Amino acid sequence: MKRILFALVFLMQVVGVSAQTWKPGEYEVSFKIKNAGLTVTGRFTGLKTALVFDPADLAKSSLSASVEVATIKTGINKRDEDLQEEQYFNSGKYKLIEMKSIKLYKKGDGYAGMFNVTIKGVTKQVEVPFQFNKTGNTGEFKGSFDINRRDFGVGGSSMIMSDNLTVNITIKAQS
Repeated sequence: MKRILFALVFLMQVVGVSAQTWKPGEYEVSFKIKNAGLTVTGRFTGLKTALVFDPADLAKSSLSASVEVATIKTGINKRDEDLQEEQYFNSGKYKLIEMKSIKLYKKGDGYAGMFNVTIKGVTKQVEVPFQFNKTGNTGEFKGSFDINRRDFGVGGSSMIMSDNLTVNITIKAQS
């Protein structure tokens, strides 16, 4: 019996090494889009994550995050209220914007992943390049990517609002 237990423990140590779990601390989830010739910026709060990441074992790593739609802030209260409406994010029906990695891989001097991004109940695959820097037991995930808002049914057709926007995510986390 002791031999079986020893063999199981040994096997778990050799085969079962898993990626590191990171607990988020400070973060910023922001976006920018052209509207009427001006760059509009905004932020979301209410971030929830599941960050399991080891640069040496990307196959066992996974990243997922969500933000609460109702937390959007652009600096103009009336615009924030409009963005909650059905034409835009429809926060009464769709409470979260979510993203979940399908596959993570090395890209250039950083990393990237294919993510399922879900907005307004529509899920699209999006490549998200990111950097990961670790100092001691602190790690920072920092990524930026573009999406087409119309792919997700946000905002409809507009001659003054750009279809494309840039999303920036920075998460400082502890191991």
